[in-house]
Order: sequence, then structure tokens, then C-alpha cells
Amino acid sequence: MSFPAVRRLCLLAATLALPSAGQAALDLCNDTTAVQRVAIGFQEAGDWTSKGWWDLPAGSCTEVLSSASTSRFYYLRVETEGWAFTDDRLGFCVADTDFEIKGEDGCARRGFRQENFARIDTRGAAATDPTAQTRPAADLDTGSDAARRTFTHHLSAHLTPIKSDVPARHVVQSGFSTKAVFQGCDAETTAYASFCTFIGAGRRYLVYDDGRTSAALWQEIQQAIRGRRYTLEGLREDLFDTTSELVLRAIRPEPEDRSDQLLASLQGLWRSTVDPNDSFRVSGAERINAYAGAETSVEYLSLHKPCAEAGDVGPFLFTWDNNSGTSLCYAIARLTDTELALIYLPRGTELVYRREG
Repeated sequence: MSFPAVRRLCLLAATLALPSAGQAALDLCNDTTAVQRVAIGFQEAGDWTSKGWWDLPAGSCTEVLSSASTSRFYYLRVETEGWAFTDDRLGFCVADTDFEIKGEDGCARRGFRQENFARIDTRGAAATDPTAQTRPAADLDTGSDAARRTFTHHLSAHLTPIKSDVPARHVVQSGFSTKAVFQGCDAETTAYASFCTFIGAGRRYLVYDDGRTSAALWQEIQQAIRGRRYTLEGLREDLFDTTSELVLRAIRPEPEDRSDQLLASLQGLWRSTVDPNDSFRVSGAERINAYAGAETSVEYLSLHKPCAEAGDVGPFLFTWDNNSGTSLCYAIARLTDTELALIYLPRGTELVYRREG
């Protein structure tokens, strides 16, 4: 049974076991010091829906859901540079621009990304958010239906400022040079220019088709081989803690080495020998993690950076999640055509996977 199906069954059981609380709308209050970008998930008439984005100014409250709903639970995601969001690993589909998406599975197949949301319990406010409250409809001058209530939830329950010495966006150097793996290009959307992605040791590099990289060089990038390492030269601007934008002046393929061979061998689907629900797929320099068929996270890979706590004994697989900022390091103990054994550092736990595709 898939993870979304398990979630639906659990929430249905919780709903049936509790008395009705009447119709409930949802207010979100931004009690932080920055503008927060939020999205919500909810169930209506048996269908799951995710919707966003709202930009909530600091100190403001916004009614993000006014339709009649008898759900006990709502779901929240916040994506704001410089703030760490605490989720409950409950996945919904989201888009980069404004969206309203029906259904919570098959996100990538439908052209969306899957992200984790936090749960808002409208009947357990005291346990999760001591500042949350419900207000009768009459207090909001929304009509005489006293059964309709507005639940107010504060964003600070899920947000922590990220301390960083790196400005949100600054030029590092005009003569920048690095080696990174080509991940692929994304076609132009209504909100952003087309861009190509390279994955280096601990960073993601984006090259935009915005006129600053020459047309001839942009065409050369289109011919790059996915999963191949290249030397990149040009201007680097840091966007986030682990993401930079490059204005390229040159791109050169690197001779294949042991790291390239290991990355090529890792491509495909791997499933845990201990828990068949636990799997991941390596595609280029990305690792897409899944549990019970539901995508849980996307990490970037590097085989060029040793783990500091493990000395020089390797080879090492270094992964990092660009959204959460978390990173992990493994020693590759064994890699064959059918089996992969990773040693999770620093604990020394061995994780064994079988190839499935």
C-alpha cells in the first residue's frame, strides 16, 4: 500500500473516531520578522488538494481557506530563504509559481515537485501551538452561521531563522572555476528563463539562458552529457547556502576518472535488503528517495569530496538536501552490478541495497 493511501486511511480513522467540530476556515498569522511564502494542503469532499503561494508580510494574518470544511487537519509548507521549516514528512505536490493541485501523488510525473508539509491539528492546538485559537464566525462578521469557525495558526511554530555568514546573493569572484557534474536542462516556464544545472561538491550551480551567457556557449551546454564532469569558468553569484548562479565563459569536459566510473555504476533503482519499502533512484547527480512508492526527498550527490571525520579511506558518497540543508556521508564498502553496501558515517552502520533497474 502506498504512503498516500496509508495516510488517507489513518486520517479517515481519526475523523470517524472524533465528533464533528463544524465547518472550519483557516487563518495563517505570520508572527516572524520576515515575509513568509506559504502553501497549504487540505481534504475536501474526499479529495486531497494543495494550494499556494501566499506571501504573508511580517505581523499579518491571512485567511487562506474560507470554504466550508469539516476536516480536523490542515497541512502547511513555508519556503522562505533564510528560514528552516520543520515538517511532519507528509508529502503534497507543489509548483514554483501559484498553483492549485488535486491529488498528492505522482507529482514528478505530472510536472510538479513533491515537498513535505507540517500538520495543523485544529482540535489539538494546545499541544502543538499554544498561540493557536478558534473564533466563532460572528466575531469575524462573516454571517450568522455560528457553527462555522475560523482556526488561527501561527507560522513561528514551524520556523527557525538560519544563521549564515553568506549574504543571500553576492558576487564571489569573476574568475571563478570549478568542476561539476552536468545534471540536465529545464525548458523555459512562464516565470523563469530556461536553465541548466550542474552539481559540484556540496553545491548546485544554475546557468540561465538570460543573455549573459553567450548563445554559442548555451548551445554547447545543450550538447553536454548527463552525468559527465565538466570544468566551468565564469562569474559566480551565490543565491542560497548551497546554490549558486553561474554566468559561463567556458565549459570543458573532464577526463573520466574513478569517481566518474563510480557515479555511472550507481545509476538506477536500489532497494533496501532490510526494508523493501525503502528505495532510492540515482539519476545523474541526484538521488531520489522513496518509501512505499512515495517520493520523500531529493538529494544531490558528490563522489569528489572525502568525509572529514573518516580520513582518507574511501571512496565516499556525499549527499545533501538542498531544501532542508542536511548532508550525509557514506563510505562505499561494496558496489557490484547487483549490490551496493554503504557505511553510514560516523555511526558505522552498514546499509545494503539490491539493484532493481
